[in-house]
Amino acid sequence: MFLRTKVQFGCPEYQASLEDILLRDPVTVEPGSRLESHLQGCVGCRQALNDGLTASKLMRHARYPEHASSPAFVTRVMASIREAAQAAPNAIWRPLELLASRMALVAAVVLLALSVYLREFAPARTVAVNAPAEIGAGLPEPPGQPADADEVLMSLADTGDAI
Repeated sequence: MFLRTKVQFGCPEYQASLEDILLRDPVTVEPGSRLESHLQGCVGCRQALNDGLTASKLMRHARYPEHASSPAFVTRVMASIREAAQAAPNAIWRPLELLASRMALVAAVVLLALSVYLREFAPARTVAVNAPAEIGAGLPEPPGQPADADEVLMSLADTGDAI
């Protein structure tokens, strides 16, 4: 995916010394040292030291910003965040509302077309001639209600149940 090239940080025998120099707070090379004489002659090590200094400056500035944000900037940013948060639900639901309305319209058209098709092309129903006209016409008639208490007692005596 990405091309990897082998990048060297100066000469291999001086890499540890260059890293130690970059870790010191005042970055200085000891005068008269073996590293100083090597840096005067080696372009790769000088470039590595300069790159390391640039990277450490960038990291220091990234960690500790130089300027604090003004209150007006913070207010403006927070207001835009609030506006975006209030607009977000509408942005999410609006496409779903459009989809639902289109689906309802399609369903209505399909039902209308199906009802027209069934009305025009469905086989005709025939009404049965000997079908009862009333709902309960085929059911047996319930027995009559007794008129008085004597009839109730007589019906109980006929069935053999005693009080």
